[in-house]
Amino acid sequence: MKILMCSILFLWLGCAFGQSDKAAIATAITNARIFLEHQQTETGSFQDSTNALFNVWETILVTDALLELDQSADSISKKALKWLKSCENQNGLICHNNLCTETFCVETSAVYLNLLRRQFLREQLLNQLYSLADLQEENGSWNVVNPDVTSNRDFPSVTGFVIGLFASTQFIKADQKKALDYISSRQLTDGSWGTWWEYYDCPGYAMWQCIPALRTDSTYNSTRRKAVEYALSMQLENGSWYQKELEGANHISAELQTAFILCALQGEESPECKTAFLKGLDYLISRQLPNGAWNGGFFPIPKESYKKREYLITTSLALICLVKFQRELE
Repeated sequence: MKILMCSILFLWLGCAFGQSDKAAIATAITNARIFLEHQQTETGSFQDSTNALFNVWETILVTDALLELDQSADSISKKALKWLKSCENQNGLICHNNLCTETFCVETSAVYLNLLRRQFLREQLLNQLYSLADLQEENGSWNVVNPDVTSNRDFPSVTGFVIGLFASTQFIKADQKKALDYISSRQLTDGSWGTWWEYYDCPGYAMWQCIPALRTDSTYNSTRRKAVEYALSMQLENGSWYQKELEGANHISAELQTAFILCALQGEESPECKTAFLKGLDYLISRQLPNGAWNGGFFPIPKESYKKREYLITTSLALICLVKFQRELE
């Protein structure tokens, strides 16, 4: 029955998107790829041209998006991976920028190891995976460790990132049930996991990681469905998600918030989720800039003088969503 339902959904997806829509997706993918490839620096990194604070984080995300499009390790990816290797600490973990290489960030390390699994066998990553597993707290959570994060260090997204990594690498040396219990316990009554400025200050950021993490165990279906229902209820008429208008100059864009939610919903199979996903994807395509990028707004630090643009994460996540969806249509 499940196979039949999946077949019906894929057929429905094909009917929902005509040839002109498929062409628009292909064009959006090509333009995004060209834009991202041209953002690489001489060192191999990718970073906001006006603020390099997240250069490791952004290099991982961009490289992951480019490899999602093309698994072959071309010169751009090889150069990026070589630079990232130079940023590892002695345990093979990594921080969000190359100025704090003696320590690490759990979220950044999780996406880094997820990137490396595209190029290496799991056995080659075991030491790093064990290093992360050993950091699990008694309550099942992971602490972000990141020296620049001064509060909410156990925000649910941190645990979601690690569980996502362990699921993708089939690594079972941590207490996954306790971790998922922790994520469930932190869910708010509205179905979200709340917001905090150091985690992009929007509900979509935690949902990006927590919904797929809960999807790894059917025991948590009710918690996951509650989160999904919240996401569906908050979609705007134009297809975007933009739940919070911050005071001051620093806040992320509707495009980035939408990309977070689309990444969370992409593995959901219900017709309601598929409809919302298509509507959100249509919104993103309509908002792509002439240069191939998507506007991400500004990292929401509550400081008027601070500026950190978020176009690289937005373009990377949008590209991944488009590539995965294009693959479903084939």
